Amino acid sequence: MKFALGTVQFGMDYGIQGGTKVSQEMVNEILALAMENKIDHFDTAASYGTAERALGHYIEKSLVSKNRMRIISKLQSNAFTEKPQIFWKDIVLRNISKSLKNLNVSELEAFLFHKAEYIFDDRAVQVLDYARKEGFARKIGVSIYTPEEALKAVEYDEIKVIQIPYNVFDQRLNKCGFFDKAKAKDIEVYARSSLLQGLLMMSPASLPKKMRFAERYLTRFLSICREYHISPLKAAIGYVGGHPDIDYIVFGVDNKVHLSEYLSMQDVKISEEMIKTFQKEFEDVEEKLVNPILWNSGTDS
Repeated sequence: MKFALGTVQFGMDYGIQGGTKVSQEMVNEILALAMENKIDHFDTAASYGTAERALGHYIEKSLVSKNRMRIISKLQSNAFTEKPQIFWKDIVLRNISKSLKNLNVSELEAFLFHKAEYIFDDRAVQVLDYARKEGFARKIGVSIYTPEEALKAVEYDEIKVIQIPYNVFDQRLNKCGFFDKAKAKDIEVYARSSLLQGLLMMSPASLPKKMRFAERYLTRFLSICREYHISPLKAAIGYVGGHPDIDYIVFGVDNKVHLSEYLSMQDVKISEEMIKTFQKEFEDVEEKLVNPILWNSGTDS
C-alpha cells in the first residue's frame, strides 16, 4: 500500500479525540521523517487553517528538493458562493496562485474541489481545469462524501483524482460500482478517513455523549480485532490497504511517534476472511456513523 500524509493537523485542531494543531518545529520533523521513508505525497487544503503555510515553511527551509514533494490542495469550499459564473475562472486561478505561494511551489500534483457539490456543474469542472491548462496543477479532481458524488465525478474526462471516505464502517462505494468505473478511466483514488477521525481507535466507554450511537458498532469492531488477534490500527489500515483499487491511503499524525506507527503498517495485510467478516458485519450501518458532518446533529441517544 502507498501512503499520502494528510496535513489538517498542521493548521488546525482536528479529530473527535480533541487533537491539537501541530507546532512548526514538529511539522518539520514529521515531514523530514516522512520524506526519509519515501512518503512523497501530501494532502492539504486552503481551508485547513495554516497548513499550507506550514508545508511551505518546511519547503523553504529544508534542503529537500521541492520537486520530490507531490502536493494536493483544494479550492476553498465557498469559492463560488454567490459569485457569477463569469468570475469563476479568475477565482480558481487566484485561489490556486495563493496556495502555490503559501506552499512555496510552482505546481501542484492535483487541485481538487473541496466542496463536492460543484461536481454536478459542468461549467465548474471546466473552470477548475483551467488550473491544469495554465500549468498550475498536473491534475484536477474532487474530494467526495457520498456515492452520488463519486459516481458523478467519474463521468468527467477531466477528473483524474478522487478522494473518498473509506473504512471498515463505510462500504457505500463497494456497492455502487464506483471502483470499477474509476479504474476503467485511470482515475487515482485516495482514501481518507481510514480511522474515521479517530473513532476506530477509541474505547466505547470514552465516546462523548453525542457519539453514543456509535457504541455498538465500535464494540463489535474491537471484538473482531480480538478474535483475529490484531490491533485496531492494523485492522483499520489493513482493511483499507487491502482494497486493490485504492491507490493511496491519506492519514494524518500530530507527532513522529504516530508517524512511525503508520510507517510500520506499510506492509501490513489482513486475511481475506477478516475482510469478509468486516464487510458482513458492517454491510448496513446508519449514515450518521460514516458521515461526521452528522455527528453534531440530532439527539444524544
